[in-house]
Amino acid sequence: MNIKQTSSIEKNSRVTNEGALQVGIISPGYGYERVSYALSLESFDYKRLYTLPIHRIMRSHTKFYRETPVVFDYGVDLLHTWNSLPICRKPFVVSFECELPRYLGEVLPWQISVGMKILRSRRCKKILALSEAAKSRLLSEFKKNGYDDLTEKVDVFRGGVTLPIEPKLDYLFEGALKLLFVGTDAIRKGIVPLFQACEKLIQQGLDIQLTFIGGFNEECYVHGEFIPDIKAIETQLKESSWVDFMGRVAIEDVLKQMKLHDLLLFPTFDESLGWVPIEAGLLGVPTIATDIFALPELIDHDRTGYLISIDKDENERFNGLDTVGDELYSHLSKANKDIELGLVSILEHLYENRAVIEQWGRAAKDKLTVLYDPKLAASEIKNIYKSVI
Repeated sequence: MNIKQTSSIEKNSRVTNEGALQVGIISPGYGYERVSYALSLESFDYKRLYTLPIHRIMRSHTKFYRETPVVFDYGVDLLHTWNSLPICRKPFVVSFECELPRYLGEVLPWQISVGMKILRSRRCKKILALSEAAKSRLLSEFKKNGYDDLTEKVDVFRGGVTLPIEPKLDYLFEGALKLLFVGTDAIRKGIVPLFQACEKLIQQGLDIQLTFIGGFNEECYVHGEFIPDIKAIETQLKESSWVDFMGRVAIEDVLKQMKLHDLLLFPTFDESLGWVPIEAGLLGVPTIATDIFALPELIDHDRTGYLISIDKDENERFNGLDTVGDELYSHLSKANKDIELGLVSILEHLYENRAVIEQWGRAAKDKLTVLYDPKLAASEIKNIYKSVI
């Protein structure tokens, strides 16, 4: 990755590789950059830019100001931002994972107006979704709100993924079925129906070991007022002899644990994409997940993993989102039961048919290696940059 960190001394300099065009970035991906668009490109160099941190001094609407940054461009030719709409003079492309503008929480009409004005400006050259599901959702929103002029700017660019660890070579199935759960927001990721499913299987005599990596948030936008007792769930996990409660660990350790397990369990209620199944699949570990939003793009049902069906809305998201009271409780109850029964059924089958896990794992690695190939992604983003500069 060729990223030039801008300092006060070099802020007026644009020269890294002779003749290279400069692409300014604020952040090329998530914190530890497991997914990045700052790929090594011929004829292009990346330069890390700074923003005016208005959100740090605001007491409200911090999400709006974080995702609408004033960017110091230092003479770059193009910007590529992540979920954010820059205020600057330069042309830009923006990658997003679920929705755009991405303000979340309390949003005022003028804020939406600012975001749409930036998207409709001549400066905005491309709007790049991380999945077909995200693209479809955004196009639907644009058309519904009269922004048909933006549809031609929208495309899909997934990015490239390189992991610092080699995939599985051998699949040895001895003793317990080794299951892995990874999620910093464990309630939303489905730990409750997962735990209940595993308990049932153990009561039936199956030898199962579950490793828990992650933690709990005090609030959950999916469960709302019906969020379960977090302390009780955490205690259950820690006191169960068949659970290895690791808590929060570094990404390198997460990847190592993936290779030591047979299956990743990802029965999530809501997801913008699904980074963990991508990593697991690249390492040759298949995932059992819910069939929401972009997950069916990452997991081919009964070929590279398994998808549990839950009730969804028109955007292929959990149909309990944006509901409250009895309606939300009803949706949550049904989804919990569907996930629990789905996990029990497929895990029973795989427990007796371990060879299927290896077939799925190898197929998952093949599929995701192509889908997130860094060389293919570099060629694709290079063509996008060329088309807009």
